[in-house]
Amino acid sequence: MQIVYNWHITERCNYSCEFCFAKWDKATEICGDYEKLEKILANLSQKEAISEFIGEDIASVRVNFAGGEPLILGKKFVEIVKRAKELGFETSLITNGFLLEYNLEIFKYLDIAGISIDSLDENICKSIGRCSRESYLSEQKLTGLVKEIRWNYPKIKLKFNIVVSEYNYNTNIVEQLQAFEPDRLKILRQLPFKDKKGITDEQFERFLSINEKFLKFENKVIENKSDIIQSYLMIDPQGRFFQNGNEYDYIYSEPIHKVGIKYALSQIPFSKEKFMSRYNQGGASNG
Repeated sequence: MQIVYNWHITERCNYSCEFCFAKWDKATEICGDYEKLEKILANLSQKEAISEFIGEDIASVRVNFAGGEPLILGKKFVEIVKRAKELGFETSLITNGFLLEYNLEIFKYLDIAGISIDSLDENICKSIGRCSRESYLSEQKLTGLVKEIRWNYPKIKLKFNIVVSEYNYNTNIVEQLQAFEPDRLKILRQLPFKDKKGITDEQFERFLSINEKFLKFENKVIENKSDIIQSYLMIDPQGRFFQNGNEYDYIYSEPIHKVGIKYALSQIPFSKEKFMSRYNQGGASNG
C-alpha cells in the first residue's frame, strides 16, 4: 500500500475561512530551516518504520503538502517540493487555487494537484471567508487553471476537495465540479473544532441528497465525522505529528526531526483500520 503524510507546511494563508482547522496560534514554522526539513524528509522516507507501525508492506510514500496555503511561500515552497521529488517521494498539493497561476513551476514536481473548492459563488465564498482582498477563485479562473493543467501537465492527477459547512450544504457544487472531470472528488464534513460547532447530520445529508445524481460517479470519496477523526497522518508547521483527539485541541508528538519517526508516531492516537481503508481503496489519488 501507499503511505500518505499530510504535511501542513505553513498556517499562513491568503484566505480566512471561517471554519479552518489549520490553526496553531502562529507557531514557529520550520519551512525556512533546510537542515530540519532534510531530517524530516529522511525520516518520512523510512518505509520500514511506518510498515512496522501500520502492519503492512509499504510500496511507496507520498507527501501531501497542505497549509494554510503552501503557495504563499512562493519559490521556497517550490524548492521544498522539488527536493521531496529528488528524494523519491510521490508528491501532492492541496491549495485554494488562487495563487497557482503565479507558481506554475510547481507542476513539474507534482503527481497530484488538489484544489479546495467549497463554492464557485462569490457571495458564498465571501461568507465562508474563502476569498482575499484581490478576489476569489471564480468558475472562469478555475476553468483556465484546469485547462493549463490538462494541456501542459497531462500526467498530473487533478483532485477537488469540498468541505460541507453551514454555508454550502444547500448547493449543487458537486455537479459544477464534476463538469471539470476531476480524477478524484472528495467531500468532507466540517468537523467541530474549538469555537466552531460544525454541521448537523441533517445538513450533511441534505448536501448529499441535493448532489445525489453526481455522487454516483466512481471518482468520489465521502468522509463523515467518524471517517476523518484520527485517520490521517498529519504533520504541523513545527514538524510534529498531530491528531484531532477531541473537539477543542490537538494531540501532538515531539518534533520528528528531534526524536525520529518511530517515537513520534508512538505519541499520537491513530486508527490504522481507517487509514488503510482510505488508501487501499482510493490508491494514490485519495488523501
